[in-house]
Amino acid sequence: MSNSLKEVTFLTVKQLRKENIILPGTYSQVFENNAKELKVDLEDQNVIFKDLKQDCDSIDNVVKKTNENLNTLHNSTSKAKVAIENNDTRTLEHIKKELDKMKEQISYLQKELFSDNLTGAYNRKWFMDIYLSNDRFIHDGFMAFIDLNKFKSINDSYGHLVGDQVLKYLVNFLRNEIESDDMDIVRYAGDEFIILFNKDKCSVLNADKKVYQAQEKLSQQKLKSSKIDSLSFSFSYGLVPFKRNDNFEDILNKVDELMYKNKKEFK
Repeated sequence: MSNSLKEVTFLTVKQLRKENIILPGTYSQVFENNAKELKVDLEDQNVIFKDLKQDCDSIDNVVKKTNENLNTLHNSTSKAKVAIENNDTRTLEHIKKELDKMKEQISYLQKELFSDNLTGAYNRKWFMDIYLSNDRFIHDGFMAFIDLNKFKSINDSYGHLVGDQVLKYLVNFLRNEIESDDMDIVRYAGDEFIILFNKDKCSVLNADKKVYQAQEKLSQQKLKSSKIDSLSFSFSYGLVPFKRNDNFEDILNKVDELMYKNKKEFK
């Protein structure tokens, strides 16, 4: 249910994204329509609240573990100060092990907080909180906006479990085909993804060529599983450069237009 609710939310945000004014009634109507289409039972409030509670518990756990790490850091700093004054190498070695363990825990918590549970790509929180500052880019770079073609028909024909596998496959495919340590993939909404290339670090300056080649290769593939003899799918994309302090919404509107143009041209 939790993933289904998120999918309904993704679709609702996607459909209302370009509206200047969104009234509560409008949002509710679009949300209900998407829920009916995806056969999500909004009447079963016990299940809904249970799933929402699980998400809240997950966030609470991240907060709790982060606070524990902060306490450990505070205590280790105090101990280290005394150990340095007393030239106590044994205590300093113990503190180093504590800090190494804390570093691993923080990396795990960051992954929990900023990863999309389904695909392993970054989530929107990471993009909004880390990559942007006040909705403005903090680096120069390139942004590709990707939308799967006819994704709804895949869900309708094969079911949402297969649809989920398609989304996971897409992220892994893009990582393998573009092969750049300077590339970040974000699940923006539902079947929409953003690929970010940091210009300051990027060794692949021709980002458009890389995404185009990935688009062509994916469209020619036939995927098989134990239940499906042959499944093919593709994506459309737009790509634009951005500069530090550019407003995200301005860049999104530009790249969104190019993506829809590409969708009409790509077959």
